[in-house]
Amino acid sequence: MTAPARVARRAAVRVWSAALWLTLAGLAGWLLVRGVGYDHRTPFAQLVSFTPYVAAFSLVPLVAALVTRRWLVAVAAGVVVVAFGAFVVPRAVPSGAPSDGDRLRVMAFNTKIGAGSVAELAALVRREKPDVLTVQELTPEWAAEFAALRLFPYSALRALPGASGTGIWARYPLTDNRTVDPKSGFDQTDAQLRVSDDRVYEVVSAHPRPPIFRAAEWGSTSRWVGDLSRLPSASKSGPVRVMAGDFNASLDHSPFRKLVGTGYVDAAAEVGKGLVPTWPMNGNNAPPVTLDHVLVDSRADASRFDAYTIAGSDHRAIVADLVIR
Repeated sequence: MTAPARVARRAAVRVWSAALWLTLAGLAGWLLVRGVGYDHRTPFAQLVSFTPYVAAFSLVPLVAALVTRRWLVAVAAGVVVVAFGAFVVPRAVPSGAPSDGDRLRVMAFNTKIGAGSVAELAALVRREKPDVLTVQELTPEWAAEFAALRLFPYSALRALPGASGTGIWARYPLTDNRTVDPKSGFDQTDAQLRVSDDRVYEVVSAHPRPPIFRAAEWGSTSRWVGDLSRLPSASKSGPVRVMAGDFNASLDHSPFRKLVGTGYVDAAAEVGKGLVPTWPMNGNNAPPVTLDHVLVDSRADASRFDAYTIAGSDHRAIVADLVIR
């Protein structure tokens, strides 16, 4: 190899190594934001949702370093991959078999301000036969059309124009219909589901405000954090609480992890489906992420979770089977 060729080769190797190190630096920065929970500001509140995709991408510099024998880079890349795996992989691994107990099937659906197909959701309800259905972005028109089908004998509805309405339909009586917190931006329905005299559950149709990624709405992240903080913490006394709906947050968001950490079980994550995407599912160019959840306090387990696309809505309907000890 001639001297100029050797010089050119060394320069190319240095550029390649620098590109790999810069890539790893960016990935490490993402890990830092995710790890310390610095996601209460735009743009981090929005970008953290895509952590599973970044975790998958983190394999690229590792493979590239191994193939090109950049061993020091490969070691650093391996550490980054392991760190991302610790954040993401547990959601795809079932955490144990559910115990014996009472069964409760829960469904949740965001109508996209009444655009979601009533007919398709009704067909899903007839097939899945949920005990309780929570609905978000419940408009008066959508509520009236769905109620006319008489699929459920009981309801607790707070239908409103726009995106702020929510509601609950159930096969059992619903009492104590109220809002979670009047300070919340959206009206989140909270009611008691009375299956029998000795089986009473609290059900919340959850829908905190989203962290909007627009300059005019940059203050929305603080409102989003506030709404999540107003959702009730888990408890080991009183009725078992189930919260189902569009939380506008994934398990990569620290305010949502804080809520779950009070003692809730995320049904999808418990059965190994915590990476199943639920939004956006209407052809939006953004990669789909997991914003819709069924949470139940630690006195229960999940035995099943599935998600279904409904025409007209950008959210998938979700169904979870719960086993309440």
